[in-house]
Amino acid sequence: MHHHLCKNCEHTFEGNFCSNCGQKTNTIRLNWHFVKEELQYTFLHINKGFLYSVKELLTRPGETVREYLEGKRVKHYKPILLVFVLAGLNGLLSQKIDYKAFMPKNDVKNIVATEMPKIMNWIFSHYALVELALLPIFSLCSWLAFKKYGYNYVENIIINCFASAQRLLIGLITIPLMYLIDPKYLLTFSSLISIPVYGVTIWLYLQLYKKHEIGNVILRLLLFGFLATMVFFAALIIATIVVLFYMVKTGQLEIN
Repeated sequence: MHHHLCKNCEHTFEGNFCSNCGQKTNTIRLNWHFVKEELQYTFLHINKGFLYSVKELLTRPGETVREYLEGKRVKHYKPILLVFVLAGLNGLLSQKIDYKAFMPKNDVKNIVATEMPKIMNWIFSHYALVELALLPIFSLCSWLAFKKYGYNYVENIIINCFASAQRLLIGLITIPLMYLIDPKYLLTFSSLISIPVYGVTIWLYLQLYKKHEIGNVILRLLLFGFLATMVFFAALIIATIVVLFYMVKTGQLEIN
């Protein structure tokens, strides 16, 4: 068999791919044929990876996650990248929503009423970062709650990547409806939507741990929810203190 010299790492190898770095033997000059191949690979990868993962998460989420953790991964989109893509789509679709409708309207000088829409807009425009920032924290909570079931902390991060992707998928379905609803009912609608959004996460965990006693799984889910809620409110309090401190420092808020 003919030996090749890798143009990337200068390793000598046989075959179509470098055994050291994985680069192709045939590195053609960049031209329209190269662009065509790249586009074909990209769309094929999305169809066989992204859409497959979406379908599995909407039909058999817990079993899909368990199979992924056990090594059945070749058909799936990368879970962290999946969160990034879905969070980006959510942020893009929700940019034009009037978040002022969520806020009190009886006092235009109310700090919450004037500043919260800006914060909400920032969160949704950076939603991928927010989701990824919360993943390690929520994963710590799920690891502590389900520690006896055997999955380590990193595996819990992957579990929560899929759970987050699942919630984001529900968001993609419901966001268009928010443009059709009267702004004064947005808060009520969002509250109602949170039920199926977090309901699918419960469904995922119940399927994932279906080999364990269901009563025990529900108790651990309640513990997970409690820990996650405590962490969320702690983060909210810290963020509020930081924002207030910043506003005092910059003169936007005066404390008598």
